[in-house]
Amino acid sequence: MDRTEKNRQIGETRRATLARHEKMLCRCFEVKIDYSKLSKKRREEVNLLFREAKWFRNAYIADMKNVTYKDKTVKVKVGDEFEDRDITVLGSQIRQSIISGVKNSLKSIATKKKNGVKVGSLKFKSVCNCVELVQYHVTYGIDTAKSTVRVQGIKKPFKVRGLEQIPAEAEIANCKFIRKASGLYFHITCYLPKEEKILPPRSVGIDFGIKDNLTFSDGSEPVNVCVPETKGIRLASRRMNKALKRNGGKKGSNHRKRRQELRKAYEKNDNRKKDLACKTVHDIVNSYSFVAIQDEMIRNWHKGLFGKEVQHSAMGVIKRRLKNSPNVYVVGRSFPSTQICPVCGKLTRHSLDERKYDCKWCGYHHESRDVKAAGSILEEARRIYSSLSGRESSESCSGQALCSGAGDIQFQGKAPPMGISAR
Repeated sequence: MDRTEKNRQIGETRRATLARHEKMLCRCFEVKIDYSKLSKKRREEVNLLFREAKWFRNAYIADMKNVTYKDKTVKVKVGDEFEDRDITVLGSQIRQSIISGVKNSLKSIATKKKNGVKVGSLKFKSVCNCVELVQYHVTYGIDTAKSTVRVQGIKKPFKVRGLEQIPAEAEIANCKFIRKASGLYFHITCYLPKEEKILPPRSVGIDFGIKDNLTFSDGSEPVNVCVPETKGIRLASRRMNKALKRNGGKKGSNHRKRRQELRKAYEKNDNRKKDLACKTVHDIVNSYSFVAIQDEMIRNWHKGLFGKEVQHSAMGVIKRRLKNSPNVYVVGRSFPSTQICPVCGKLTRHSLDERKYDCKWCGYHHESRDVKAAGSILEEARRIYSSLSGRESSESCSGQALCSGAGDIQFQGKAPPMGISAR
């Protein structure tokens, strides 16, 4: 078989796989390596794998024309000079994935520059904590019976915990080998057959806020996901800062150990926050067939007066996961959900300390301006969805439809949701 025919078959197989995956459900499963089963030699191999990934990535960025995935020696800058370092653990397919990742990063930077976004250049890395394993059975392999994962370039497989959470009917795709403060992990991407869910014909609008993180238009209990800094974080931070102050800003022999303890404490806190956010999103998307949210600039809230409140909450994670749900619709951030009156459609400004809504034009009153804002978000999503689908109804047309230039709605689902015209 000649090279052209082989490439044609590879292309057909790839297109068929992508078409099949579009009709399936994508899930990522986290599997942890049993660190107690790693020998000293194995630990050195793992550290060398991440170190060589850093070397190869930096060498390719420095000289893209001459560095290829076939190179087994790269130049590494040490001080003001360059030294040749041998690649002994990093496999050729992993090197190809590193090159593809750099090219994709450059494309993203170029696209952002064309769109007027101020971005810098692609920088070198001082530490690499993630390696892409893009091809199953080649760059990595899984043995469910023995609970092991094999990585290209490392002779013996890793004993892991968590493989039982991957369903038997799952189609395994790519994987990421990640090094965290708490240990070594595999993030395995799988595709599962979609299951038809029967959702209740209910719709709701959600307003993000500081006092109440999530306020619902149907009057449900507001949701607050707040995970403040733990005692462990404060203690680890105090120890590291005291040691630096005692040594005059110089990093002593135990600085790395103290920094690792601080990273573990932060990682544990982040895991608690993500767990609460995932449970909240799961409850929302399984309780309503139509969910409307607004594309709030939560990052700007963090930069402003509410930095600590936003940092301790999980609104960013909840918003990102909701946007990826099929029955969630996102209203543009320019829509004035807090100011607009649902009766006359005119705007009335309210200060942050005013928790009630009063329209100065028609006299409309609501006891909670957050609940009113959530209702306005829901009505705007209904109005735009109905107008674009050619199903304009009397229920989807309220006073706020008089407000022009409210922004477009982003559709996360393809099929019309149930209960879109239900109040």
